[in-house]
Amino acid sequence: MIEYSLGLVIGYAGAKAITPISYKLLTKNYHVHHWIWATGLLLLILYLGTIADVFIGIITGIALQGLSYKNWSIKRKEMKG
Repeated sequence: MIEYSLGLVIGYAGAKAITPISYKLLTKNYHVHHWIWATGLLLLILYLGTIADVFIGIITGIALQGLSYKNWSIKRKEMKG
């Protein structure tokens, strides 16, 4: 449990620091946020099993940090102007 909790904090803090400067997966209508790919990766890791708890915590922290934004939806809002 300690390893998972430590990974959760590392993942959340790391995503908070890196997200503003990282590459964005954008199209005209859609934005693949980091919480989406992190959740997919987490599901894959859980399916494969026998992965370290700290790594599961890191990926969970990344996904949770992405959900903390107001614009966490997949569909992009239309730009006015």
